[in-house]
Amino acid sequence: MFNWFKKSDSETEGKSAGPIQEIDADTDLDALIAQDTVMLFKHSTACPTSWAAHLQVMKFVDAHPEFPLLMVSVIQQRAASNQIAEKTGVRHQSPQIIFLRQGSVVSAISHGSITLAQLDHLIAS
Repeated sequence: MFNWFKKSDSETEGKSAGPIQEIDADTDLDALIAQDTVMLFKHSTACPTSWAAHLQVMKFVDAHPEFPLLMVSVIQQRAASNQIAEKTGVRHQSPQIIFLRQGSVVSAISHGSITLAQLDHLIAS
């Protein structure tokens, strides 16, 4: 989240995948949702429960750096967050994970259900 300096590739090799790609007003949500597989993480920077979920999501990203997972900050990107709810048909919650395959919602989980084990289970099924 805080990217005040960038380490060289040799310094970061074998370490965390880094920050999650963020969804903003410029994101093509239709193209994003239509991907083969994608996981969307709705995160509120003002919520302690959301920060706990963020930690679990970062562990997932570290374990699966190749998996497409994007985050929307629901406070800063309210319009994008609302559009995701509208386009997916999944009622907004935060924190929330929406797992999609080829444009269809496979699963949506929120709050304390967002754990590394649960995220691993989602992509395994």
